[in-house]
Formats: sequence, C-alpha cells, structure tokens
Amino acid sequence: MRRSLALLTIACLSSLAFTTVASADLVSGRCQKVIEDEIAGLTIPEDRIKDVSILNIYDGNGEGGGRIDHIEGWISFNDCKGNLVISVSTACLPMETYTTYQCRVPGVASY
Repeated sequence: MRRSLALLTIACLSSLAFTTVASADLVSGRCQKVIEDEIAGLTIPEDRIKDVSILNIYDGNGEGGGRIDHIEGWISFNDCKGNLVISVSTACLPMETYTTYQCRVPGVASY
C-alpha cells in the first residue's frame, strides 16, 4: 500500500512538473526563434526596433478561454507609430506578416 501511494505521489508530482514546464514554454517565448528569424529575413536595422513582444492568441471558444490558436510577434519601432506583426502557427510555422498604422517595412503588406 505504501509503495503504491509513493508511486502515485511521484507520478502526480512528475505530471505537475511537466505541466509547469510546458506552461512556461507557452508564456515565455514559444516560437521566439522562428519570429526572430522572420525579423532577420526582413533586414530591418536593429536600431529601428524598439521592442518585441510574443503573444499567445486564443480562439476564445470553450471553458477557461479556449486553446491557443496561434502565436504573434509584435514588433514596435522607434521611428513610427504602429507595429510589425508576425503570425505563426502553434507548430511555429509562419502564417502572415504585416504592418499596422504608420509603420512600413519593404515587401510587407500594411493594414
């Protein structure tokens, strides 16, 4: 009985640790490398970039806010109002890249 209880406790703690690590990945830069590579491919001068934020975009369906639908990198600039937005799938595959408001990047659609 004690052995079974000990094994169950270990299994529960292991599961909790795995969930914590997986959740940390979702919050702290999931797909960060792919988004950084997309930025690098646009040859934007480094001093133009003010900040990069990586956000999980949820589908809004279901209990508790839904599941992660895709990830977006929002890049703000020092020289314009608006952002460069890089959308990638949950598998970190590039989906869409565009700019908003006054910001422009050569070769990128603007909305």
